Amino acid sequence: MRHLWRPLYALALSVVLTGCVLVPFIQAFHESGATSGDRMALLQPQAKKFSDAMMMGNKSLALAVVKPENRPTVVKQLRDKNEEERVVEAKVDDVQFQEDAWKATVTLKVKYYKVPFYIVESRYEEQQWEFSLSDGWQLREMSLVEG
Repeated sequence: MRHLWRPLYALALSVVLTGCVLVPFIQAFHESGATSGDRMALLQPQAKKFSDAMMMGNKSLALAVVKPENRPTVVKQLRDKNEEERVVEAKVDDVQFQEDAWKATVTLKVKYYKVPFYIVESRYEEQQWEFSLSDGWQLREMSLVEG
């Protein structure tokens, strides 16, 4: 009876060890955005990173997630906004994925006040995002929808 446990113990140990070794590789595969589900899961943190940077007024952190060819346009939009207003809160309201999750439209609800009036107002902004396997999700453009 005692000799029957040895093969089972060895099998269980090899499964545990193999599983532990594969976890980083599986995680890296998911973070690469190889599947549409992985790409969908990766957008939310990136959009939050951008909106948090906008809220804090940190342009360099916000521009880190903007496509390089679109940075001049976004810089101008952020500069114009920062001179006139302060963002109090920015939350993702809706996400629509297109083209098997290679592109997405993110709608943000933004609460802000215009300097120097300090009356909080709301508006909706739309952001167009694109995914590439080399760079992940990057903001392509942003525009005012309502408000």
